[in-house]
Amino acid sequence: MTVPGPITTVKAAGEFRVCPSCGYELGFHTSFLGTNADKDNPVKSTREVFRVILICPECGARYDVGWRVSFSELESKFVKAPVKAVQAPATSPQVTIITSPPALPSHDPKNPD
Repeated sequence: MTVPGPITTVKAAGEFRVCPSCGYELGFHTSFLGTNADKDNPVKSTREVFRVILICPECGARYDVGWRVSFSELESKFVKAPVKAVQAPATSPQVTIITSPPALPSHDPKNPD
């Protein structure tokens, strides 16, 4: 098993889906690293916070763009999908279109060598 490389801190502006290290263009895998994972702290917090780490599926480079998340059961929330209202002609019923990102391939395509 390979040892993961260092985590590079980057500032993401707009969409961050291309790996700066190798140029892979189809986005990242994610992992969650406890913010106190490397600290020997006898006082435990009641709210565990995790760093969201992006991992390039092609080269394995790891990035921290500053996102933090808590998985506390008491803080569980639903996230609404974006909704676009469409103005329909007067003779048609009101229509609401819910959009979602396009489906990604079930696996990462590899270039045949």
